[in-house]
Amino acid sequence: SYYGINNTSQERINNCAMKLSSLALAVSLVANIKTSTAFANSNINLHPYAAGTRTTTRIFQLDEAASSSEITTPNVDEIPTIEFPPPLTKVENYQRAAKFWSSAIPIVLSYYSKSAELQVKQAFTGVSLTEAEEQIIWNEQHRKGALELADIISSLKGFYVKTAQIIASRQDLFPAEYTDALSDFTDNVDPLPVSLIKAVVVKELLNRGEKFEDVFSEFDDTPVGAASVAQVHRAVLTEKYGGKEVAVKVQRPSIESKLMGDIANLKALAKTFRESDALPLDYYTVFCELESQLQDEFDFVAEAVAMDRIHACVTRDANGLPCESPIVLPRPVPGLVSKRVLVMDYLKGVPLSRAAEEMLKRGIDPDSPEAQIFGRRLLRALTDVFGRCILETGFFHADPHPGNNGLHS
Repeated sequence: SYYGINNTSQERINNCAMKLSSLALAVSLVANIKTSTAFANSNINLHPYAAGTRTTTRIFQLDEAASSSEITTPNVDEIPTIEFPPPLTKVENYQRAAKFWSSAIPIVLSYYSKSAELQVKQAFTGVSLTEAEEQIIWNEQHRKGALELADIISSLKGFYVKTAQIIASRQDLFPAEYTDALSDFTDNVDPLPVSLIKAVVVKELLNRGEKFEDVFSEFDDTPVGAASVAQVHRAVLTEKYGGKEVAVKVQRPSIESKLMGDIANLKALAKTFRESDALPLDYYTVFCELESQLQDEFDFVAEAVAMDRIHACVTRDANGLPCESPIVLPRPVPGLVSKRVLVMDYLKGVPLSRAAEEMLKRGIDPDSPEAQIFGRRLLRALTDVFGRCILETGFFHADPHPGNNGLHS
């Protein structure tokens, strides 16, 4: 808390999210426990933006007005004729791998060549650079490498976007030039057309004889946010389904094969440089763990269960008695959950990554006393929630980068 409060408001927010991400990732890697549940806060309210999915299984909750006879499969004849992107072929995976390797290796080799250049220059001239002079040279090297990496990720997308999100949130492991250049990948990443999103929803959620308008009275064309695996749209349910405002999280079609192929490429690259002293840690082990955990992000049914489990953790004390939660979490809507679509409560707000920008829009100086108070409340709330989840239950949100958490207005 001390470290965060003594920086500007946006730095406090980013540092808070970064340190929580570091703690969550560290515990996750050790304990092999992870949830991809979305997360939100009230007054200091946090809220989610996107994740992933796989095949079709719908969760139903029956009430007095419903019976098992009403649960039927969707009417295939009523699904719009939208062409879904097919899974990547082996040739396409090889092409992506070739493009990745041909672009990433020169970035890595440029560091070795720059180091050799400095050593040769020192040997011939006998003059050693000062620490400040070396820092200037390496900062420029980082700047060039970061821009090249951002271009690669923008071109390839897929799991490389998730890699960018990890790098952007880990200021303790990566140079500032990289974290800054990749910060734009934390939300609103290459959104899909709404026609395709609606087609996925129809295929996943509609019962036989239902139309899209039978479930949603409103559905925004512009997504609230888009990420590597899924994107989220604001919508309003019909009275038949409760009539409330919701967030609809939808998987990108055929994203699973692309992401799993991408992470295999990253594993291969990390393994090549596993023994290098230039890397701060063994990224091969990290990518192996991410590969095994990534499958969870394709299952929204599991995510809905995780959301309820996290909610139970933060709304009950150690004795199992109800208590007030310092955050607000969206809850899944019973009957509107599948492995590719997750309908949940909608919370208005902005991601933490745009908190300082939002303050300025509202006429609040990010360095003002009000912002300082906000920073303290945010740190206190997040420390309380993550402390209880990690230390009391061992079940927690393990991907809390600034794009996955938001400030609820």
